[in-house]
Amino acid sequence: MAYLQTLVDGNLEFARGFSQGDLAIRPRLSTLVLTCLDSRVDPAHFLGLQLGDAFVMRNIGGRVTDEVIRQIAILLALTADIGSGAALEVAIVHHTNCGTARFADPQDRQRLGQAAGISEAAIERLAITDPQTSVAKDLDRLRAAPNLPDELVVAGYVYDVTDGRLREISAPAPLRE
Repeated sequence: MAYLQTLVDGNLEFARGFSQGDLAIRPRLSTLVLTCLDSRVDPAHFLGLQLGDAFVMRNIGGRVTDEVIRQIAILLALTADIGSGAALEVAIVHHTNCGTARFADPQDRQRLGQAAGISEAAIERLAITDPQTSVAKDLDRLRAAPNLPDELVVAGYVYDVTDGRLREISAPAPLRE
């Protein structure tokens, strides 16, 4: 409970100086960042984002799943409804030394699959043993999604947790030509 209280105390400090209650729903940068929930991988820090700059979606590994594709489709529909502006761009960001590498191990897959109530194959699809390859696979999953528009701009990156640098794997480009 002491850890949660630390968060509540942090919020009190944040709220004391809060002056951004008028931010628009649509982010200033018209960008969605999909990345891992690893505590070493916070896009506000490694991308220099401020409150209201970008949509941020985080999951285990920062993987493009069916649910992520649905959420992107919904977000695109919502952003179309909340005003004009630049088209939304999507950045897929995986990172070095990801804990999902353990998902490649059969024993871990079995244990984690049982804990999550999903198949070992589903756990294995989340494994990141080579972040450059996993970014490319996730971009391919986006390209194969029929409910996402051809003109959606996507890019892929790998964040290095040892030196803080972001490496471009796939330059920003429309989802499908």
